[in-house]
Amino acid sequence: MSNSQIDEINVSISRYLKIREHSKKELIDKLLKKNYNLKDILSCIEDYSERNLQSDQRYTEDLVRVKFNAGKGPNFIENFLKTQQVSRELIEDGLSQYSQSDWVELAIKALRKKFKNNDGVEDTEKLKSFLSYRGFPYNIIELAIKGYE
Repeated sequence: MSNSQIDEINVSISRYLKIREHSKKELIDKLLKKNYNLKDILSCIEDYSERNLQSDQRYTEDLVRVKFNAGKGPNFIENFLKTQQVSRELIEDGLSQYSQSDWVELAIKALRKKFKNNDGVEDTEKLKSFLSYRGFPYNIIELAIKGYE
C-alpha cells in the first residue's frame, strides 16, 4: 500500500482513539470496513500499541467501569470483552476493580430500580431471571435477593 493509505489509516485510528478507548479488534473491524489492507492495519495498530496510544488494558478498565455504572453484571461484561478478543488476564484484572460486595450492591440497586413499586417482589424466580439477564452470576444473585428482601 502507498504511504497515503498508511497515513489515512493512522488518521482514522487517531480519530477513533480521541473519542474513546478502542480494543484492537474494534479498530481492525472499523478499518476493514473502509477497505484498508489488513497487513497495513495491523502494522499501524501495533505501532499505536507500542507507543501506548492504544491499550486493551485501558479499554478493558474503561468498559468495565461504564458497564458497571450501567448496572451490568460481571458475566455480561466478561462475555462482551470476549467478543472483543480481550485476553482472559485483562478481563480478570478489569473485573477485579470491583469486589463481590460491590457487585451485590449493584444487583440490589438494579432490583430496587426495576421493582420500585414492589411488582414481582414475591416472585423470587422473576428476580433471579432479571439479574441473570443483566449478567450476574448465581452467587451474587442469591446474596442480592437476600439483601433486597
